[in-house]
Amino acid sequence: MSLPLKEIPAKFKALISFYKKCFTRPQYKNFRDFVIGLVVSDNKTIQEINDCFGRIDQSSLNRFFTSSEWQPIRINNRRISQIKSFNKLKRGIFICDPTFLKKYGKEMENANYHYNGMSKKKDWGYFLINSFFSDGNTEFPISADFYLRKEDTDMEHPFKTAREICLEQLDYAIKKLPIWLFIADAGLYADFLIQEVRARGLKYIIGAKVTNNISINGQKRISIEKYLQTLTDDDFNFYFLDGEAYFIHTVEVSERGVGKEKLIISYKAGDEEEIRIYVTNIMQQNDESLLNLLLERWKIEVYHRDAKQHLGLESCQVRKFGALQKVVCAVLVAYTNLVLMRNDELLKPLNRTIRTIGEGCRYMRLIALKGRCWLKKKARNLVEFRKILNRLVFVKNAKV
Repeated sequence: MSLPLKEIPAKFKALISFYKKCFTRPQYKNFRDFVIGLVVSDNKTIQEINDCFGRIDQSSLNRFFTSSEWQPIRINNRRISQIKSFNKLKRGIFICDPTFLKKYGKEMENANYHYNGMSKKKDWGYFLINSFFSDGNTEFPISADFYLRKEDTDMEHPFKTAREICLEQLDYAIKKLPIWLFIADAGLYADFLIQEVRARGLKYIIGAKVTNNISINGQKRISIEKYLQTLTDDDFNFYFLDGEAYFIHTVEVSERGVGKEKLIISYKAGDEEEIRIYVTNIMQQNDESLLNLLLERWKIEVYHRDAKQHLGLESCQVRKFGALQKVVCAVLVAYTNLVLMRNDELLKPLNRTIRTIGEGCRYMRLIALKGRCWLKKKARNLVEFRKILNRLVFVKNAKV
């Protein structure tokens, strides 16, 4: 059972108040408590979050998700507005990638067997399509929508392919954010998707399959797999970025149905078996610039990990599909508000900021359990304060 909270972190509470006008008063209290609970509770189930706030009965929180009428899209629109009110966004990158949410209850609405990239087999749960924004300074999730198998669809939830969902999210992002580049992995590759991205006036970097046929310098088309077999170590350029060594090879190619592109083949030193293959319509940038753009795609993988490990994206086992959609919405709000909370005046004397979502959760949990007054007293002795934070906040898997 989660320990009862001593106080709700005031700054985090103030950020959540941005959503007050989207709810009735009882609804807002449930929303606020659940989002805070996702951050500070050790366990992220509705029962455990309910216990954090000393509530006797969890039925109110359950009803908030299962039968209370509020629209996640309205909350998400508000969330994007909140981000823009805090940050002046530059032209940025739209990154799209699916993730699998493993579930255990067979009674969960619209759950089914989907391919799980972690287990490399089909598991029971949900397939979630996520999109993420990064402009080099500010980064946050844009939206999240479930892919449903045809047998799980109905009039309210019509069938859409993962690529169609991706394009819907892209159009949503274009209306609200300054997007110049589209990035996706090979699982979303399709000629029509590339054509749609081009039609929107965007650059793209998208994973390609080794079976794709390419032509180089007007020669006969061959598969990317066959082209790979012709390459030697001398065909790759070496770069050292962010403490890691990478090798990259690029060549201009032509693909039927797409036209002129640049083929990118790269791998990380020590991980030669994991060769990454992409195509792009960015023709003028050098290999180092392209490699830096490719590394941006990793940010959505980090988001998937953080949302699951620290914010309960996979832990919440609600049965109703509508409730699950609302839980995902709350996770997006929790993540975004942690991003906006990274600078805290108590940390300035230590020249530290909250760098990761895990650190943000542990810092908020420390305040919630001990109280900010307690933390201020400890901050008077910087040596002791640093020890506390290093032990309880700035370490992996720390428990308060």
